[in-house]
Amino acid sequence: MIKITSKTSLFAALTSLLIIPKAALAEDYDVYGKVEVQIADTDTGEMRYAAEGTQIDAPFSRIGIKGERKLNEYFTAVFKYEVQVKGFESDDTTQPFSARNTYLGLKGAFGEVVVGRNDSRFKYSEGKLDNFNETQGDIAQIIAGQDRFGDTITYSSNYWNNAQFSVTYAPKDDATAEEAGFAATFIYGDRGLKKTPYYVSLSHVDSLNDVIASRIVAVYKFEQLKLGALYQHSESVDGTKSGDGYVLSASYAIDKWVPKVQLATDDSTIRQASEATQLSAGVDYLFDKQTSAYFLYTDLDLDAAADSSVALGLKYNF
Repeated sequence: MIKITSKTSLFAALTSLLIIPKAALAEDYDVYGKVEVQIADTDTGEMRYAAEGTQIDAPFSRIGIKGERKLNEYFTAVFKYEVQVKGFESDDTTQPFSARNTYLGLKGAFGEVVVGRNDSRFKYSEGKLDNFNETQGDIAQIIAGQDRFGDTITYSSNYWNNAQFSVTYAPKDDATAEEAGFAATFIYGDRGLKKTPYYVSLSHVDSLNDVIASRIVAVYKFEQLKLGALYQHSESVDGTKSGDGYVLSASYAIDKWVPKVQLATDDSTIRQASEATQLSAGVDYLFDKQTSAYFLYTDLDLDAAADSSVALGLKYNF
């Protein structure tokens, strides 16, 4: 037993408890997250993720832990626990966290199977298409199927010649769907555009969040230029709503500056009550690989309403 004789030695003992296990198990887990602050001014409050007026927020800031442990020559346990961290609003003091991807599973020569809360493989299929991901200009404003579900089983095959197959299955959940559903995705190329300069995905979702949809996504990077496109046909499970959605995105890196633009349109009336078009433009400034500042403007046009938002933000990934 260690005897603590002073405040200094107590501090040293507590520090060693935090640091030594991390050093000893560094190959097993990583703590990661995103810290972001944004000042935004939004016109009418019609769009998602942005309230009317001037707001200071921490959009989709989060912290998580992920890792793996080799069990034997056949199986490795994998896990992820991630929460969104809030705190800028008065209501956030009583509910500062909300659930994000949280799961436990196994991987091996067969691929990987995880159980828990996870992005559907339909959402996952977007890759690096969305230049305004997790902002007011996110394609989820008007494109259906960008969902994360609890109580899911996700299977992902190992890559073979730059190709991968994955599927999400969710049993019936009264909170999100009328019946059990699934999403299946075929990927060719590198989703992160690091191993290959191209990424293509074909994906279908059936009944998850009461949506049936199919999409094709293509992203290509040539030196500093990145281009992306999406086509999607969506319909509601009850057949009362259906239509097509399109997204075009482009960005160009100039030293540390990355100007970008994106156009999205959808007439299925699933995410919005009417046909919707959104045009977003902005620029990122990359201080380093982890830290960036950004400015964006986005305009949402609906049949009976419209909205626009301008934002200045600072983001740090760790």
